[in-house]
Amino acid sequence: MTSRFRSAALGHVGVAFWLVIWLGIWWVCVVATGVSSDFLPSPWQVAQKLVWLAQSGNTIGDGTLWVHACWSVLRFLSGFLLALAIGVPLGLLMGQFRLADNLLTPLFNAFRNVPPIAWAPFALLWFGASFGSQTFVIFTAALPPILMNSYRAIRLVDDGLIKAARMLGAGPGTVLFRVGLPASMPLVVAGARIGVANGWLALIGAEIIAGPGALTGLGFLILVGQQNLQAVFSISAMVVIGLIGALFDHAMVKIERKFT
Repeated sequence: MTSRFRSAALGHVGVAFWLVIWLGIWWVCVVATGVSSDFLPSPWQVAQKLVWLAQSGNTIGDGTLWVHACWSVLRFLSGFLLALAIGVPLGLLMGQFRLADNLLTPLFNAFRNVPPIAWAPFALLWFGASFGSQTFVIFTAALPPILMNSYRAIRLVDDGLIKAARMLGAGPGTVLFRVGLPASMPLVVAGARIGVANGWLALIGAEIIAGPGALTGLGFLILVGQQNLQAVFSISAMVVIGLIGALFDHAMVKIERKFT
């Protein structure tokens, strides 16, 4: 237990060290170049803007920073959970049944090679400038790694386990979900972690491109900074995006270690 605590403490110290170094380089670049804060604010100006945005009386669009962050997280979770609900069972079916593999693999290969942001115009056409269009773009980004890892996981399950289950009278559904799925969980969770990263990266593009007219979300704050030539808004939103993304990845690492 002591060794694990020491290792975690050293990891946190390392992260803090490199964060200080990065902030120092940022500050030096601002001071050395004398660039206007409208184009490159200092770390202190960004911190001040974050505090200002978080205060209840200061709203941009439809709310404070917390409102925008909550809307972005909600949009991300809707697309990611949909990808998880479809990708895991579909990948397991394709990996277990040859007919499903032959029918769906060519279609999936065509789908996964299209960049998620390229689906934005179709999302607007199909769902309008709404929550649904943003959910769809995030779904297209998160689905491929989830499905592919689920497919690979079921293909790598020990044949002895499957044969033993069949000898005991288990049907195809029981073999798939009572034997194959538990044995596949480490790879499935690894695919979900990649899906989280892909979906979170696609979120801001979805909010900017597939959600015109929306006045909520961290992508909206980036647009405010771009349209008003105030980089401090955009960089503040980017800092929050990075922090939330890091929290999601940290949570997925914990889940992955548990299943491994």
